[in-house]
Amino acid sequence: MFNHFNARKIYNVVDDDPAPRSEVFAFAQSLIEKRYPDLAADSAESNSQSRIIAAEKRVSNGRLKQELGVRLAHPSYRSGLQSILDSWLEGNQ
Repeated sequence: MFNHFNARKIYNVVDDDPAPRSEVFAFAQSLIEKRYPDLAADSAESNSQSRIIAAEKRVSNGRLKQELGVRLAHPSYRSGLQSILDSWLEGNQ
């Protein structure tokens, strides 16, 4: 399994769905708003996020999966964020 592993290589630990941060934040916000409809997003926080977004990069996880044989439990940010929210809700019941 690790026959191609090289400690000098870079392995990007990311999901299979590269997306702009604004899209990820919007999806996360929609999940929270579905569960807590009365919760409103803070516009000041949204403005600070837009300044950070300008420097974003998209990377591939191909080497991680091919060389190390990694199989992602949540191959997209959507399933990962949904899983996080579900686990929080299960813990609060």
